[in-house]
Amino acid sequence: MSAWKDFIADAAGLLARLEAETLGGARADPEQAFALWSGWTLAAKAGNGAAHFVGCGPCAALAGLGAAELARIARMNARSYNDAAMLTALAEAEGEEALFAGPLDWAAREGDLVVALSGSGQSPAVVRALEAARRRGARSVSLSALRPDNPCRRLADLSFWVPAHTAGLAQTCHTAILRHWLDVVAAAVDR
Repeated sequence: MSAWKDFIADAAGLLARLEAETLGGARADPEQAFALWSGWTLAAKAGNGAAHFVGCGPCAALAGLGAAELARIARMNARSYNDAAMLTALAEAEGEEALFAGPLDWAAREGDLVVALSGSGQSPAVVRALEAARRRGARSVSLSALRPDNPCRRLADLSFWVPAHTAGLAQTCHTAILRHWLDVVAAAVDR
């Protein structure tokens, strides 16, 4: 096989082995998990709530994609926390681990949705964001990979984990997961 075909086959195989679970580690069928995530999204929209997206490095770009597409599709308040000026000011004032927790403590409300992306599931700033979501009464969803015992998976109300062994495959799978969720939301909004 070619490198490209190997990559596609690897990504498809990983997505076929996607694991979804609710808080406390209860396994969920992926279709049911996507329906739950979509329902939480539409409930936040109906309550004039917001969706908050966080991620570090390449996951910050995926967070931006998710927020932009959700705002367009659902016509709801959706934001990603990846503004360089804000993040560097917070890192300087409160430390890197508070990059997302600070803004979420100020902006997230009960019934909002926090979507946390981390290739490893161990990024300290993303872990603290999930803790902030809980403090604020926001529902949380995490997308992670690499290690199955990562903190993001344990802290989120709903987690999606793929057994990817590289950052590139993790990012590819996370993009597909985000896109599928956005398509589920779009179908519900169009009804």
